[in-house]
Amino acid sequence: MDFLHSVEFYVIILLVAALAVGLMAMPSGHGPVETSFSEGFLTFDPAAGEDPAPRLELECLPDGGVKITRHGLPDTLDSAATAALAISRKGFDLTIEERLTPASRPLLASETNRVNTAVYILQGLARERYHVRFNSESTSSFTTVTFVNRPGLHATRQFRQA
Repeated sequence: MDFLHSVEFYVIILLVAALAVGLMAMPSGHGPVETSFSEGFLTFDPAAGEDPAPRLELECLPDGGVKITRHGLPDTLDSAATAALAISRKGFDLTIEERLTPASRPLLASETNRVNTAVYILQGLARERYHVRFNSESTSSFTTVTFVNRPGLHATRQFRQA
């Protein structure tokens, strides 16, 4: 019975309580990885010619979507090409892989237009803080950005060579 009134007993109880609180406060992890896809709309933006450096612009829309504008596409692409994103989401971390595919067959010059910009819309994002890594394997470049999905937010990042 003396043990229940000793200092050692209270130290052990305090350690067990601290361990229990620590385990309850620990986050449960990010959860499963979700993968989705988004097709881009290719355009020619004359204003992008003023700053030809490849860059990424994010704009948070009022409906909760995020508009991603990718400037500085390779000169080898035209309006017959395809631009798509593979988006892997783990919690609030987004890893985006850009896939640029030239036209499957050579087209006449009159059938295609020059492009320098791709626009993507991401839907289904909550109004939270996101960490984004955008990789472009075809141009061997990447960029990272952290943003809070709030209407009206604009962010711009330059691409870096991988």
